[in-house]
Amino acid sequence: MTILVTGGRGHVARSVVDGLLATGARVRVASRSPERVVVPAGVETVRADLADPRTLPAEEALRHSRLAWTFLRPGAFATNTLQWAPAIRASGTVRAPYPQAHAASVHEDDIADVAVLALTRDGHQGLTHPLTGPASVTQQEQIDCLAAATGRKIRLAEIGTEEYRATLRQWGDEEMVDTLLTHLAEADNRPAAVCSTYRDLTGGPGRSYAQWALDHAADFR
Repeated sequence: MTILVTGGRGHVARSVVDGLLATGARVRVASRSPERVVVPAGVETVRADLADPRTLPAEEALRHSRLAWTFLRPGAFATNTLQWAPAIRASGTVRAPYPQAHAASVHEDDIADVAVLALTRDGHQGLTHPLTGPASVTQQEQIDCLAAATGRKIRLAEIGTEEYRATLRQWGDEEMVDTLLTHLAEADNRPAAVCSTYRDLTGGPGRSYAQWALDHAADFR
């Protein structure tokens, strides 16, 4: 059997591919831009766009098909904070609102570990696995973790939401910006829910944001 991994240029997909290859599985990687995907030797790439049902069946179609399926439901991705990297490298200062907004950010390797389990072991068919990091962490605490990981002073300068809106527009459309700002406002001084899925399935603790910061320290130096 060949296992198809979608979103081939993402951090999670790369980790899933590496994990599957380590088990001896055959892997095919799908992306809307397969020509831009970097994969290990012997891994096939194909075009698939999750927004285009002509290239891949959407989730609802999978539910009603005869195919075996397992859905992963990760919450906030720790990799989202890579958006801070250019500012940290340039000035050591991140300008953002809501320094006390919480997130239980999940490490991409935790998502990959669960994906590999679901794809290579029995007992996951027809299940949906929610995934979070092991703890709720504020934006200020994330900045502190990055400072500790990089060995440099990093400051979070609080700004208003409209100023931040202008910054976010470089990362996505207006709908995405509105969604993120609403989420930050709702998470202000409010710890995020943490689920035990990773520990339940693997027997070990999920990777903390501090660990993610160490793993990605070079991106912020």
